[in-house]
Amino acid sequence: MPRKKLHFDENALKLIKKCEDKEVDTTVMGACRVLLEEMDRGDIGFTNEDRPDESYIEMAQNIKPEDVPKVLIMAFKIKERNKIEPELKIAANRLIRAIEAL
Repeated sequence: MPRKKLHFDENALKLIKKCEDKEVDTTVMGACRVLLEEMDRGDIGFTNEDRPDESYIEMAQNIKPEDVPKVLIMAFKIKERNKIEPELKIAANRLIRAIEAL
């Protein structure tokens, strides 16, 4: 059975746009790294279209400011999942809060 498409609410779209348009600071980059490292440890079950070309740990090591919107989208997808490890949900929420604070 195909997964349903995730539709972002207005606030999520604003946050994605915000981190696309704004210079991100080291706090946000750090939160992205933590989330990607947690994703590397856990089994998140993303489909092929959701997976990056490199591993999550490689993404964490090579993250650039232009990668932040992509990681934020992954955070919103993780937040919506029911059967996700608590550490992963916490890392996703931490990233979302860091971007809200920009």
